Amino acid sequence: MTAWLDPEQANRMAATLDREPSFTAGDPLPPAWQWLYFHDVVRASQLGDEGHPNLGITMPPVPLPRRMWAGGVLQFMRPLRLGTIVERTSTVSAITPKQGASGPLFFATVDHEFRTDGERNLLEQQTIVYREMSATAEVTPAPEAPSGDEFNATWRLDNTALFRYSALTFNGHRIHYDADYSRSVEGYPDLVIHGPLIATLLLDLAVRQGRPLGHFIYRARSPLFLPAPFTVRGSTEGDATRLWAENSDGRLAMEARLASAAN
Repeated sequence: MTAWLDPEQANRMAATLDREPSFTAGDPLPPAWQWLYFHDVVRASQLGDEGHPNLGITMPPVPLPRRMWAGGVLQFMRPLRLGTIVERTSTVSAITPKQGASGPLFFATVDHEFRTDGERNLLEQQTIVYREMSATAEVTPAPEAPSGDEFNATWRLDNTALFRYSALTFNGHRIHYDADYSRSVEGYPDLVIHGPLIATLLLDLAVRQGRPLGHFIYRARSPLFLPAPFTVRGSTEGDATRLWAENSDGRLAMEARLASAAN
């Protein structure tokens, strides 16, 4: 799959984050903003009731319908630049069945390689978990968030921000913009904040502190819901940066580590 990294798409993301939309061709794409591009364009008739493409179209036909983004790894090599054509090669490298406390699970591992003019820019590995559909979401209790951060930022997103991010990433999952569906069908208390958006804001926090990009690994621990604010935090851990997101009750939503190289 190839994509032209349109600067206006990045400007729409900047506006969504309440920042000046000033990107032009040649500017480096901020880390994790590759999720604004390389969309699976699937006809409406091939979408499930939840808004995702039907299993077997863009993802393997695992026997469980409920999809969640569990975590991933990003390895940065050369910046992706706006205004260029980038090639992404994707491979489903593993499908692993497991038995969770609430029932059967399937973990799908998807590897992506991004190249510009044959030169590698970025390696990404996504972990997606599938589980049974239930009108009562059994959310795993989140552990307490770490203490002792060195820097932080608090976000107060609203349904407009989630709608915009869903549109920018061509993500049709209704838990992010249809509150009635999120509550009555998937059993959540309100709209669910996108896992990739939380990971993006963790990286954004680190970059704004001047932390070097290299190897970023993140893991979702518990969902975040509107309308409560949440805080992204970071601290130095040896030669790396420890990052985490916590909900308004001080519980851990996502944890991550950013290092200048894989270690």
